[in-house]
Amino acid sequence: KKINDVELRVKDKTIFVASDIHFPFQDDKAVDRFINDCNIYCPDIIVLNGDLMDFYKLSRFSKDPKGRDPEEEIDMCREFLGKLRQVCPTAEIYYTIGNHETRLTKYILDNAPYIVGLVENVFDLLKVSEFNVIGCSSLLVNDTFMFKHGTRLGNKSGLSAMKELEAHYLSGATGHTHRLAKFTTRKSGKRFVWFETGCLCTLDPEYMVQPDWQQGYASITFDNKGKLKESHIVEIGD
Repeated sequence: KKINDVELRVKDKTIFVASDIHFPFQDDKAVDRFINDCNIYCPDIIVLNGDLMDFYKLSRFSKDPKGRDPEEEIDMCREFLGKLRQVCPTAEIYYTIGNHETRLTKYILDNAPYIVGLVENVFDLLKVSEFNVIGCSSLLVNDTFMFKHGTRLGNKSGLSAMKELEAHYLSGATGHTHRLAKFTTRKSGKRFVWFETGCLCTLDPEYMVQPDWQQGYASITFDNKGKLKESHIVEIGD
């Protein structure tokens, strides 16, 4: 089943965007902080911008056989979605697919290509509809602001944001880098902004030594005409 892009029109709404939880490598304190902030500030829309699950055992890299099975990661992600829906019962929630979620399809293509059309996509396996969550490839708001997991990397905070903005000629927010950054620029008299929204996973993963990662999320507000009103990064401390 194809995962589609989604377009949305909003006015007078605030969006919280977070990504890269990487169950089972989540940081429980960071995840709880995000859920608590959603409970306190009640955003109108929440974007979960990919890589909520790691799919550790489906990786092409060397793996610890004691690692979590995909079924366990799915259960952990569903528990998170349930908690988020509980504290934000009326919010619109969108979940964009990340490169780690695509490990499922890649694994099937590599190991059982003839049945790939018979297997549900990751959002169907998660049964996100039970939490009134919409799974998508990307989310475009008001034709001007794009939410997607991201593919373009940089070796410092902000470089990925610059590359994504230049590639799309839009404002937007991506995860993927596990770094926090806000890049702003003016082109042809228009203001653009692009966020790197950090991560909510552990900063001490088993597969890297002292990575340059930061935990946090971003808040974006649109005014009553649907134009970007204010936006900022929320950093979660150590």
